[in-house]
Amino acid sequence: MRMPEIHFPKWGVWAAAVVAAAAVTGGVLVLPSAGSDARTLDSEPEVVAHALEGVEFESVGQMAVTSPAVVRATVTAVNPGRIVGAGETAEPGEESAATQAREVTLQVTQAFSPNGRATFPAPIKVEEWGWDASGDGYQVNNYKWSEVGKEYVFFLRGSAATGWNVISTEGRAEIVADGFLSSSAEEGSELKQSIESYDFIDLSIYLKRIYDTKNPPPDLPTAAEMPVAGPSGYENSPLPTAGATAEPTDLGTNDGSEPTPYPSST
Repeated sequence: MRMPEIHFPKWGVWAAAVVAAAAVTGGVLVLPSAGSDARTLDSEPEVVAHALEGVEFESVGQMAVTSPAVVRATVTAVNPGRIVGAGETAEPGEESAATQAREVTLQVTQAFSPNGRATFPAPIKVEEWGWDASGDGYQVNNYKWSEVGKEYVFFLRGSAATGWNVISTEGRAEIVADGFLSSSAEEGSELKQSIESYDFIDLSIYLKRIYDTKNPPPDLPTAAEMPVAGPSGYENSPLPTAGATAEPTDLGTNDGSEPTPYPSST
């Protein structure tokens, strides 16, 4: 079944600055701003939220040279993450405008960075979206929820919330059969075609070549200019709440996709 879709005018980058507290009791998450009743979280997204990124990368090379690091990593755990937007005004009939991230733990097995400077001695965490205040799950653009046990390539940038985060919704590729890549970039885009033209072995060779800044290749791509900060108010919310052209179908949380329960780990 195809998931309902909702469109947002602009999303910007993934990093946000405000961290709110959440409590987990007996596998059921209590979202403070959503009232006193405990509720469960969907184990899969119900809607796709469409939003424009702050930067549109033209190729895998450009995205790589813009990223401080690229890692090959296995997802070892997924847990409910930080809550943002809890203090924002909700839509009529809603109890809260809060949304919650999914905290994804990665065991890095291979890392690439300019001259090999970035190191990852311990598991790292990135985040993806997410759940609304009712516990309904949603994914953003073509970035499907990461799964425990699967192996991915992540194009990373710094994050105030988690230390590292994916550079955009197009900055992840699953390593599938025989080392081929399945990119989270938009279907039919030049970037998706560029990424998926490599298998992981060929991509690793290419990354080592373009990250050798002491001996840069003559065809070194030009890095994209990343926005320093999101639009006003962005730091309190991963997605804007205005300008929606369609409303997602409210499937509730009793749709067979829960309880999760969380945490989920290997």
